Amino acid sequence: MNKTWTVKSNGVDHQIVYKGRKLFVDGQQYKLKSANWFIQLVDYAINFGDVTCRLVVIGNRVDLAVNGTYVDSGKPYEPISNIPVAVTIFTGISVVLGFLMNGWIGACIGVLLGILYFNLYLKKKSLTPVIITFVIASILQVALGIGVALLLAPLP
Repeated sequence: MNKTWTVKSNGVDHQIVYKGRKLFVDGQQYKLKSANWFIQLVDYAINFGDVTCRLVVIGNRVDLAVNGTYVDSGKPYEPISNIPVAVTIFTGISVVLGFLMNGWIGACIGVLLGILYFNLYLKKKSLTPVIITFVIASILQVALGIGVALLLAPLP
């Protein structure tokens, strides 16, 4: 995903360009590092004199906050908190459980569930909805695996 913003500070236009995992500020490249190994999670500070910018990347959503307000969405800037390790563990369990119960399709479903867990946590800032969703999703993955096995089993 490529995004470009122009920020004015002290009468000078500064160009900020986001390309994948790279950030370009006035043509100078900065490499971004995600705070999480599963989902792209970046909160990078850029300062131009009296103007404070924050490049925020969550998954495939990218926005630039200038002086506390996001440019694209118009919402107020909120710092990204570190995602608890439990969310990553739930994602890993969902992928492995999905693979064991339903093969590669189940693993893909597990990845989608993992994205759901991360999004739930980032929206609610609470682990409770993630835990509830994980339990329900795990039960459904096991039920789907048993149902598929029963359908594919030869009749006596």
